[in-house]
Amino acid sequence: MSTHKNITFLILIAMLFSSIVALERHFSTPETKLLGKGSITALSNSYQQWQAHYQLQGGDQFLTIPLHFNAGFSTSRIKSLSTIRVDLYSGEFLADIKGLPTGSYHLWLEGSLKKDETKILAKYLGELINIEGRQYLTAQLNKVDMQSMYLNRFVVSVQSQQPLTSSLLVGSPSLFQKIFYEDQYWVAAQFDLAQVEKDSAKTFVEHLLPKVAYARAGKPSLQDVLGAQIMAGRNLFINETFAGNGRTCSTCHRLDNNHTIDPKYIAKLPNDDPLFIAENNPELAELERSKLLRQFGLVLANIDGFDKPGVLRGVPHLFALGTSMTPEAEFEGTVVQHALGWSADGSPNDGSLRSFTVGAVMQHMPKTLNREEGVDFRMPTDAELDALEAYMLSLGRSSELDLDTMSFSSPIVQKGLELFHSKEPGTGQCKGCHLNAGANSSSSLQNGNRDTGVENMPDSPLKLVWAEVPLDGGFGGDEHNNCGWSKEEPCYGNKEFNMTTVVEAADTGPFFHNNAVNTIEEAVAFYNSNAFHNSPGANPADPNDPESVCERCIHLEPTQITAIALFLRTINAMESIRSSNELAEQAVQLNRQQRRELLALVIAETEDAVEVLEGGNIIPNPESVKLLRRALIFEKRALSSRNKWHSTQLIYKAIQFKSDANNLLLKAES
Repeated sequence: MSTHKNITFLILIAMLFSSIVALERHFSTPETKLLGKGSITALSNSYQQWQAHYQLQGGDQFLTIPLHFNAGFSTSRIKSLSTIRVDLYSGEFLADIKGLPTGSYHLWLEGSLKKDETKILAKYLGELINIEGRQYLTAQLNKVDMQSMYLNRFVVSVQSQQPLTSSLLVGSPSLFQKIFYEDQYWVAAQFDLAQVEKDSAKTFVEHLLPKVAYARAGKPSLQDVLGAQIMAGRNLFINETFAGNGRTCSTCHRLDNNHTIDPKYIAKLPNDDPLFIAENNPELAELERSKLLRQFGLVLANIDGFDKPGVLRGVPHLFALGTSMTPEAEFEGTVVQHALGWSADGSPNDGSLRSFTVGAVMQHMPKTLNREEGVDFRMPTDAELDALEAYMLSLGRSSELDLDTMSFSSPIVQKGLELFHSKEPGTGQCKGCHLNAGANSSSSLQNGNRDTGVENMPDSPLKLVWAEVPLDGGFGGDEHNNCGWSKEEPCYGNKEFNMTTVVEAADTGPFFHNNAVNTIEEAVAFYNSNAFHNSPGANPADPNDPESVCERCIHLEPTQITAIALFLRTINAMESIRSSNELAEQAVQLNRQQRRELLALVIAETEDAVEVLEGGNIIPNPESVKLLRRALIFEKRALSSRNKWHSTQLIYKAIQFKSDANNLLLKAES
């Protein structure tokens, strides 16, 4: 490798440091280890999976950044599938822009000054060239410029206007890219730099060493950095209002209620809780439909834009996102980066988890419905977006179950597994959309959207309570009629909703995007209904007479519905036990105040396991329930204990009871 290429490679990677380094400076507190339900292991697993895929796409040499309309930084709305691909060895880049209307456009690099990161610089890269309706630019990044600034984002703007006032498209490095290239710098730094001028190379490396996020001996490990990110994200999630109406992320995604809300939980809240801001602030009266919020746990979501009627949706939990948010590449994956928010398009802009926070701030946190940035709210910084993304990716499972190798001690639960994990006629055929009880198709191994007819259920509880409830058209924004119970009212979308993981289902009801049914048994029974059988999801050969020849016109007897539901309750309880024990192991390492905070979450998870196992009335594993109740007694004693040693002993005893309860749910190996 030439001297020039070595230096350019190091400098380009150095530009990616700023956000992750700034985050550590602001949020990392070595004496604090409280992660809550966030898991370093889960986040690390997500990163490792992303890294393997990214390297297969050439990430070792090429930094690829998608460009998109961004409500936080752009001043116009443009639909565009575009990328900038930077060769980290040579500094050459290719901008490939699709979807811009005819006109003249400029590409800029926006960054912060290394000596003073509050100062934003805009470096002009060149004018885009129009070739058959697409805009291109190939050029070389300036080494001198890169030595003085960090890379924050690329910006496409209109001719003769600075990017800060005329941004059309923007693209920023992701959290995982920053971590990945940080590591690549240290690999590069160990190359034989004999051909590089010794003094300049030494000065350059010394300048970067204090800023690394994770490195070799004597520096923070990857685990340390991920932990700092999770702690920062958790703090923001709980406490940050983004200068809005007083709500935070946890207003709707409650930590002690599986990062969601439901009518039972809402009924216990005081009337001055920020969740009810629409009832208490006349300027925000239309922010929610308060009756539906209180009765059904539904929030208003302007998925199709603030110029169209909002739809009413439940608050999704945030568990196991790393296993469930990859959209099917040839369908929704052409439009969004991640499948989020019930119909895959719950995140604005590029449809990424990172942008999900931007959408939440604009939708749920403004001071007025004008939603004017800088007046009604402030946009999250890059460092905050990194931290919140890390926190959300650290929640819940980071891997799928393997149902082919699992066997349950209860014959009822075992029958439920067999009926669920199959695609054969006469079973529930659930495996097709919920491989291993997750959210991925058994065919594509990705998260797909399907029209299953949920909006067509008759006598919808929402409609009975509020006749004006809008139809929810699911994915996309195209206007249609005949979307649900009405043949005349318009809706926006293609009537498809994305598949959701069912491991976490039993304790996160009500069910479906509109919270239309109460129990997991009712959710299973839906697939017996005419609403499903008449939908494309049932795959009828003749849409005009769907039940004449219908590939997935499922018919389950009540006993089979019970078996499947008890299977879903059992795997949900096992996940609650896993989570409870993981939290308990974390609790024993904390000081008394932090321990008490975490033990409250431990107890909530254990109580969830008991409630779910007893909630079906038939209890296939009563001995497991007894052990969980014993664990609860010890956990509550640990919470009230003032002696750390005594509290620790109680926690470990509770862990053992829960582990034993989990083992009794499974069939013993012969």
